[in-house]
Amino acid sequence: MKELKAKEKAVKEIVSTGTNFSGYTIEEIRFQRALTAMEADFCKAKFLKNLSNLQKVNPLSPTSHGTFTGKAGSVVMKLLNGLNYIDYALLGLSLFNGTRKVLSFFKRGKRK
Repeated sequence: MKELKAKEKAVKEIVSTGTNFSGYTIEEIRFQRALTAMEADFCKAKFLKNLSNLQKVNPLSPTSHGTFTGKAGSVVMKLLNGLNYIDYALLGLSLFNGTRKVLSFFKRGKRK
């Protein structure tokens, strides 16, 4: 908040009729470029840290540092990447048939 007020004050001083703005010096431009580059690096580091924390927490992430969930995530990723559309259709059909058989078994018991 203080920086914003300081910038507003500087703008008002430059815009005022009594002051003639003659431009920025090379040093001021270099400083602003360095400051902007440093802010970008900090933002990038913060983003990568948050992404790393998200991967550690996600149970389906293959990079969970050797835990069981990481191994399970690796298997899931290999399964999803290694199957084509026909495999998905056959897997869905077999799951549907198995579920139908189990449900029909329980429905028979309710009819009696």
